[in-house]
Amino acid sequence: MKKDEKEKEKAASLEEPHPDVVVSEETRKDNTTFVSSGLSFLRSSLPIDTISNVTSSWTWPSSLTSLQSRVSALMLEYSLGPGSLYDEVVNAPPDLSVNPECEWDATVRLGNELCLPERAFLRQRKRHMRAAFAKLMGVQEWEVHEDDIPIVAMACSGGGYRAMFNTAGSLLAAQKTGLLDVTTYLTGISGSCWAIATLYSGVVGDEPPMDRLIEHLKTRIQTSYFDMETLDLLTTPPTNKYLLSGLMRKAAAPGAEVSLVDIYGTLISSRLFVPTDKDTAVDPRFLSLHRFRRLLDWSASLPLPILCAVMHDIPPAAQKPLKEVKQEREAAVDEEMQDRLGRVEDAIESLSSWLWFEWTPYEVGCDELGAWIPSWSLGRRFDQGKSLERRPELSLTILSGIVSSAFCATLQDYFKEVQPLLRTLPVSLYQWLSDVVSERRQNMEVTHAVLPNELPNFVKNLEGIREGSPVGITERETLGLMDAGALINVPYYPLLRRNVDCIIALDASVDSQDLHFQRTEEYAVRHGLKTWPKGASWPTAVMDPNQDGTEMAAKDSATPAPEDVNTSPEAAAGRRLAERQESELAGQAAQQEEAGSRDIPSRPSRAANASSSSTQPLEAPTASNSAIPQPITGCTVWIGSTGEDETSSRVEEIDEKNLANKDGIGVVYIPQLANEKVLPGFNPFSVSTFRFELSKEESDKVVRLGEANFEEGSEKIVSLLRIMWHRKRKARLKSILLKRLSQPYPHSWA
Repeated sequence: MKKDEKEKEKAASLEEPHPDVVVSEETRKDNTTFVSSGLSFLRSSLPIDTISNVTSSWTWPSSLTSLQSRVSALMLEYSLGPGSLYDEVVNAPPDLSVNPECEWDATVRLGNELCLPERAFLRQRKRHMRAAFAKLMGVQEWEVHEDDIPIVAMACSGGGYRAMFNTAGSLLAAQKTGLLDVTTYLTGISGSCWAIATLYSGVVGDEPPMDRLIEHLKTRIQTSYFDMETLDLLTTPPTNKYLLSGLMRKAAAPGAEVSLVDIYGTLISSRLFVPTDKDTAVDPRFLSLHRFRRLLDWSASLPLPILCAVMHDIPPAAQKPLKEVKQEREAAVDEEMQDRLGRVEDAIESLSSWLWFEWTPYEVGCDELGAWIPSWSLGRRFDQGKSLERRPELSLTILSGIVSSAFCATLQDYFKEVQPLLRTLPVSLYQWLSDVVSERRQNMEVTHAVLPNELPNFVKNLEGIREGSPVGITERETLGLMDAGALINVPYYPLLRRNVDCIIALDASVDSQDLHFQRTEEYAVRHGLKTWPKGASWPTAVMDPNQDGTEMAAKDSATPAPEDVNTSPEAAAGRRLAERQESELAGQAAQQEEAGSRDIPSRPSRAANASSSSTQPLEAPTASNSAIPQPITGCTVWIGSTGEDETSSRVEEIDEKNLANKDGIGVVYIPQLANEKVLPGFNPFSVSTFRFELSKEESDKVVRLGEANFEEGSEKIVSLLRIMWHRKRKARLKSILLKRLSQPYPHSWA
């Protein structure tokens, strides 16, 4: 076939719409819109000329002329026509210097042991930590045996930008105190994942000091991802290709769907992963989870990062009945009927299960399934344990949306809040935006604000997954992953399979604290883990560490700050939305506690405790109420025990002699408390979880608070690690002695 005939054939094919896109005759005639189903536009095959003609025919108000050119440019980039960015990203051969994985095949690894690369990292990390640990303990390096060094992990909670800066401030304090150099794992949920991913991405350098990370984050999030600057980044080189490639490749994948979660991840990535330094060029390798290994494999200079997500498995047969029962319960006005329907709802929900997924630079997988794939193969289709294609690694722009997908509920509601402004847009564009936000609303999981992000099922048709896995999971085409905060907002789970000795929990949650501990304790019991702290001493309230000892009264985020009084309608809408979402999140946590832990009495959330404290003073412990867990203040420690130790897991005073019989996991809990000594009058919960941007002053305060709270607990942490070091050393020497005694005595006449 001649070249010109090929071009004609290609042009003709471009005239036919994608089968998922229905373009009516009326639409073709009036040329006012060219898609009828929101995000299916990203899979359409309309030629550039058609898109250009349509967008130029839109009627824009004079006040939005600057927006017109940007929107037109963005839609042109998403056409499949020759010369478009979509065509360049999807159809051009991959750059193997950026995506070497496109020459690799992947297989599923079955089992629950750690993968070989992670085990190699652990050996290298212990060698790296030996000198730092000796310095921390105040001894000579030769006195420290590598096997005796406690395995320390930091578990960082979700909580939006507030959690991100709390994590960053805590990491800065850990670096200053020497504790970061003896930490092996760094796990995160939601907002904390943003801090961790930015640290390892390379956008702030290959050997990033924490102060450089913090300065980058402060600068970038002063601007909302809804700002016009974001559109500029998405429509102009080189950032347009850098940020949009992940979205485009996911849209082009066989059987894939682009969701609101993916768009949200791309928007948040425009703030986090674009260099602050104008002299630093954007590098697509910044968006590779697999490339985090450059800081791990040779120097082991930082802890191993673990990003988290969950899957809520609701059996297909239960989904419709559960939805109907929920609707009936909401409509019921009779209290007795509501209670009866509530019991039915509980019974149906008990059929569901939660699966915890983890992403490291080495592997992605699920302990409950006992199945793992290389991190660079996430997003590929698998069958019977083998990958069916060689696609580029799933971009960090997509992962950033999945790990924080609870915020997509914010995007949906934000659209409602700013309806008057959006209606000034051309009718076709407004309708398309409306479709994007609402097209899948009717098909959402009945228990979630946002439909989980669907990724190809890597256990498709796979035999040998862990016993007890959800029925039919190997028959699914996709797995729906979502923000792990929907289950538990502190990432303890991935650490329990790694035999850690000490977990430093950095909790910036606004909801119930005991919920996190109880669910983890349940997990430990189900998996036969005897080292997790047990007992009735988990916190039910958090105390302000001020000298008067009064319980912390979390400031209601609905109270406007003085500087917010005279703001734009958009900002006011965002603030109202943040306030409502904050309240709804706490309510959702309470409902999840009731549904997922019904055998454990419900306990008040931090917010509930705070509100009650304003009218009722805390009752002093007496003989009759001494079993009631006391509120915690600042850094609090629990230690588990595998023996018959009947004492409380909670440790009031760290003393080696008194803790000699406790051989379990140590949990150091550092909540995001107000600190009057460092920041008088600052309440961290005045910074809503659902903010779209923070001022430099606000982020400075959250960072300083996280840093101060960690520093105040550092002495206690060091004391705990010293106890664990002596404990492990004693156990190792005892093992050596018993091994020698078990050997036959070498007689000279034998």
